[in-house]
Amino acid sequence: MAKRALLIGINKYKIPGADLRGCVNDVRNLSAVLTQFYGFGAADIKTLLDAQATKKNMQAGIKALITGASKGDTLVLHYSGHGANVPDKN
Repeated sequence: MAKRALLIGINKYKIPGADLRGCVNDVRNLSAVLTQFYGFGAADIKTLLDAQATKKNMQAGIKALITGASKGDTLVLHYSGHGANVPDKN
């Protein structure tokens, strides 16, 4: 049974005054918890931080996370940052 995680943390935003302070730390702390207490290897955890966390990279990361998953696998998706509502056009 595989264990894989995608952890996303965004502190720095292009919008002035929108920066956050704890999101990257959230990812680092969760990564440590997964490796120390839940048996994840460092290679099992992918992180996207700040400028790496583009829509394209997040979508590719989620696809990679679930591709090849089997019953009994443990998959973790964590996002720390601002959220928004976007209308579903389809």
